Amino acid sequence: MVGSPHEILGESITKLLSDKLYDNRKKAAIEVEQMIRRCLADQAPGGRAQVQRIIDCLKSNFVESSHANHRKGGLIAMAAVAIALDTEGVRPYLPQLLIPALQLFDDKDDSRVRYYSCEAVYNIAKVAKEGVLAHFHEIFDGLCTHYVDVDDDVKNGVQTLDRELRDIVTLHPEHLCVADFIPQLAQLTGKANPHIRQVVLAWITVLLKLPQVDMVRYLPQYLEGLFNMLADQNQLRDIKNSAEACLNRLLKEVRSSPQDKAFQIISDTASIVVNCCFSNDACSRLTALSWLREFVHLQMRMTSQVSGRPVKSWVELLPDLLKVTLHCIDDPEDQIARMAVEMNNEFLEMVQQLDDIPVHDLEKQLYTSMQSKSSPVVRVACLQWIHMLLQGSPAQMLQRPTLNRLFGPIFDTLLHPNDEIIVAALRVLAQIMEGSCNEQEQQEQQEQQEEQKQHDSKGPPCVAVESKDLFTVVTHRLLKMFASSRNMLETRGRLMIRQLCGYLDPRRLYVTVARAIRHEADLQFAQHLVQTFGWILLTAEETKGLRDELLTTAPLVQISDKGQDPNCTQDSARLPLFLELIEPWFHNPVSALSLCLWAQQYELATELTARLAAFEPTLDLLTQLDQLVHLIESPVFSRLRLRLLEPRRHPALLKCLLGLAMLLPQAEAFHILRKRIHVVQSGLLLEASDQNPRDVAARVEGQGMPFFSWAKSDGAQESGTSTTGTDIASLLKRFDAVTHTALC
Repeated sequence: MVGSPHEILGESITKLLSDKLYDNRKKAAIEVEQMIRRCLADQAPGGRAQVQRIIDCLKSNFVESSHANHRKGGLIAMAAVAIALDTEGVRPYLPQLLIPALQLFDDKDDSRVRYYSCEAVYNIAKVAKEGVLAHFHEIFDGLCTHYVDVDDDVKNGVQTLDRELRDIVTLHPEHLCVADFIPQLAQLTGKANPHIRQVVLAWITVLLKLPQVDMVRYLPQYLEGLFNMLADQNQLRDIKNSAEACLNRLLKEVRSSPQDKAFQIISDTASIVVNCCFSNDACSRLTALSWLREFVHLQMRMTSQVSGRPVKSWVELLPDLLKVTLHCIDDPEDQIARMAVEMNNEFLEMVQQLDDIPVHDLEKQLYTSMQSKSSPVVRVACLQWIHMLLQGSPAQMLQRPTLNRLFGPIFDTLLHPNDEIIVAALRVLAQIMEGSCNEQEQQEQQEQQEEQKQHDSKGPPCVAVESKDLFTVVTHRLLKMFASSRNMLETRGRLMIRQLCGYLDPRRLYVTVARAIRHEADLQFAQHLVQTFGWILLTAEETKGLRDELLTTAPLVQISDKGQDPNCTQDSARLPLFLELIEPWFHNPVSALSLCLWAQQYELATELTARLAAFEPTLDLLTQLDQLVHLIESPVFSRLRLRLLEPRRHPALLKCLLGLAMLLPQAEAFHILRKRIHVVQSGLLLEASDQNPRDVAARVEGQGMPFFSWAKSDGAQESGTSTTGTDIASLLKRFDAVTHTALC
């Protein structure tokens, strides 16, 4: 049982400790200090017992008193006891001195009591030094409570105590249980109060400077809190700067960590950093993106050095990393956007080196990003990823469910006004068109092709055919897009077709399109398709190989002997290119005429020219004829112009050009063609010098050979001709059938 304070402390000290004046209480505390020193002097008998009695008396009669002045006096006296005991002597009594003082940290009656409690703990800690760290967590809790105090003196007092604790930890870090302190610190990072955040940042800064403390090990516990401090717009500039400095220091520590440790840290914190990349604060997004980029660098380096395979947790995180990259790549902040672009390129390179990647999850993320964002940069980045996945994992990417998801956004991208985006989308489509199906799909494809061969002449519009051949599927879908957007065909059609010819086998593309045109119900659309594809065929660099192949086409005959067509090949799947194209090209007679002229099928060209006279001379027809004349005058048709110097060997060519001159009004194109035909006279004179003049005159006047063999255009079947052959008569019959609607 504790004795009376008058008996233990004396009447004077008891009275002064409870006085309302600070000076009197201070005087009493000094006397208590002297009393303690006398008890311990020369190891007096019963000295320590007396010290214990004094501490118990101060606790029960003053610190725990209901009177504020008593509590104030008791706190000052407790600090005086600690000072008198000194560093070594205070440790046995430390819990008895600290805990009562700490209990008054949250005194609700008097702010001065809270201030004196803070002062008392400071003085005790200053004496006890590293010994006080045994009670660090209790002190730190009270310290944080005082930081949000409404009284400025209390705040000033707690700042002094905080600095003293940091100094003690700096000098004696081994006495601090960091594993217990970090969760406490991490919890406080979520507090919005700026004063508490300042305390947290100050302590993290101190701990980061201590080599004995491994702050990186505990990074997952408090990293998110640091990013939140960085992103809070209401925080003081000093707090944001301190948070940024801490994050930079931590990233440096991660970078310099051993490989195994760095692997673990990356795996444990990457998801946190990913979430921070979606912050509304630009500084937070930039910092988080810097972390992720560094993670990618570390992962690439360590994967190549260690085992060649990334850890499983990192692989599972790849879709989230992709999501972040695509989210930041069109950020309104230029620095963030540039870093995201660089990171995307590095990320692509890293994933390409992996053997086992979550293709399905990556593809789903790409689909989501393309659906939700129309940004050109995002679209190009998504297409880059699809291109890479098609290269690295074609079997998974070419599955029909996957393609069905991707086709929509990819074809939507073709409507974008940016040429770069269109080219990127076409490159992906070309990859898909070249992709090989699995065995089952290949078998289905063969069956589909056989069925289509049987019903080729009477089947539904080819554009709507659901073929298992990816090449055909994509080509038909592209034609559907042209059909639904005629303006797109006119403005972007040539760019798109040329790009596809550059990426793919242009012959296969043209044959596929030609077969689709055969069954196109919309004749006007078919005419526009033929005009566009025909112009590219004869002028583009990408189709030079096709032009060379057309030059090798054997001359067509008028009527085959005994029904055997010499132009047919044994392999019906590999008809000459000219025969694959000519009938679909009939939908646009001028394009068909151009094709015949290039392929040196001058007799068929002559007959087609004659049939043009039956067409209404619309502005579109005259415009196409004008373009044809200018095309003949271009360098591409230099071979044809040279043949005009040998009119005896190529009389049908001369007839064709004369027929064109008769069809054209006397405008610019007519005069160009007339001047060109006028040069033919030199060729006639040249040939006449080596031949009988009478024979030459007969040929010039057309004796023995009618100028035009005007054919009927009513589609009547003539004797000796075939509607499926490749002789001239059969082709003219099909031309009449194709153009019958136009004539009507």
